[in-house]
Amino acid sequence: MARSRRRGGTNVAPPKEEPDNTDGSIALRKSPGRSYGSHREWLLARHGSVCAYCGTRVPEEMITLDHVRPRRGQSAYDRSDNLVLACRPCNSAKADAPLLAFLMAKRSRGVFLLHYGDHLSGPLKDLARNASERPLLPPS
Repeated sequence: MARSRRRGGTNVAPPKEEPDNTDGSIALRKSPGRSYGSHREWLLARHGSVCAYCGTRVPEEMITLDHVRPRRGQSAYDRSDNLVLACRPCNSAKADAPLLAFLMAKRSRGVFLLHYGDHLSGPLKDLARNASERPLLPPS
């Protein structure tokens, strides 16, 4: 009898997060076992109910949680350094598009992502910085 392979998951534990404060960024919280609800609450407390892609203030009950790097069934992408708050129009526009394509379509998104995604992984911040055409927003 043939064995079927289970799709859409991984048996590999997510890598252990090591905070990197060499560039002045804020240390990441460890996320294994953290629920979407707690990620969402953590981001709301940190930035308020603001879209990380367009900077629009959205009612708290309407803001969504978005994977910056699309997860496509991989649970390792459910980490705090890959999640941001997004308004529904931005979340729908991004869908499963590669981040660089999404940022290049409207380059101001990189500015907002760097400001409201200061907790993101270094490679994601580098990508947003390189795709951005304007300077960073001043700290709030």
